[in-house]
Amino acid sequence: MKIYTGTPEGMTVIHNFFIDQYMPRANGEFVKVYLYLLRCADSGRELSLSSIADVFDCTEKDIHRALLYWEKQGLLSLSGAGSGLSGITFLIPPAQHSPQTLSTAPAATQEPSGSMGSMTGAKKQEQKAETAAAAPSPTRERIATAQEQKEIRQLFYVAEQYLQRPLTSAEQSDFIYYYDDLQFSADLIEYLIEYCVSKGSANRHYMRTVALAWAEAGISTVLQAKEETNTYNKNFFAVLNTFGIRGRGPAAPEQELMSRWFQEFGFSADIVLEACRRTIRQTHQPNFQYADRILEQWKEGGVRSLSDVEQLDRRHRAEQKKSSASTPAPRPSRPAANRFNNFSQREYDYNQLEKQLLNN
Repeated sequence: MKIYTGTPEGMTVIHNFFIDQYMPRANGEFVKVYLYLLRCADSGRELSLSSIADVFDCTEKDIHRALLYWEKQGLLSLSGAGSGLSGITFLIPPAQHSPQTLSTAPAATQEPSGSMGSMTGAKKQEQKAETAAAAPSPTRERIATAQEQKEIRQLFYVAEQYLQRPLTSAEQSDFIYYYDDLQFSADLIEYLIEYCVSKGSANRHYMRTVALAWAEAGISTVLQAKEETNTYNKNFFAVLNTFGIRGRGPAAPEQELMSRWFQEFGFSADIVLEACRRTIRQTHQPNFQYADRILEQWKEGGVRSLSDVEQLDRRHRAEQKKSSASTPAPRPSRPAANRFNNFSQREYDYNQLEKQLLNN
């Protein structure tokens, strides 16, 4: 498989738009594959999925997933992906220009392994971040006019102080998006930056995920945002205390599950803590996965309060009682036949025997 572009030999050209808009939100392994393919373009080097996989010490399935990811982003066009990968075409980033073919790749067929799936090891949190990153971005004209607004210039300055570096154009676009589309005030955006930095994550995609969650919750002031974040922090530590976990904060997988309980399921703290108590009674140890199964069943059962939990319990006990009542009682077992029971038993008149003994 060969890859060609119109780039002069000895030079690898990368669009700035790729660096600003595509690279930050992509899996690092996918970025390496994309850059390697650019490097190999016009070199006349024969490539295959297996040869690329050898370079990165990974599987052909990993390489194929990377190619599918960039095809989904509109940066690559794969030929023959259904039956066997035969060519790769580089496309200009669609957000910058209309799609234009930069190269074609007639090549020997290499059977791809793997399926049209998501990114390697993708988790729910990463999927949320991708959704957030796909939100509309301001136009270049709007970014240019925003620089003339005193409030936004001040916002950019404060953000750079928190991040301790200049803002990228993508980050500037994000802040303008919060200001224009989400209708966040400059103060609320400043608190958003402060909150994310305090959590140890200045990643723009994490920040955008939090911003969209606030917008969905109807948060429009700093006070509302503080109440929201304090509530979740309080709930997280309440769960840890119920599990008997002290002296540390929640780990990332634990935070993910607890966020699911409070945000996705919409459960109040008393319902979540009741599930944790039942988990301890059943397993005698903290088990987030066990509690997650309980809460998932309660969600499917339409639970919205502790009284709903009690109704489910009563219904479960009634079903168990009905099931046991409908089960026929086991028949009494008959004694096994043996040589002592296989003959007719003799009957004796013990009074007559006693008289005979006395007369003798």
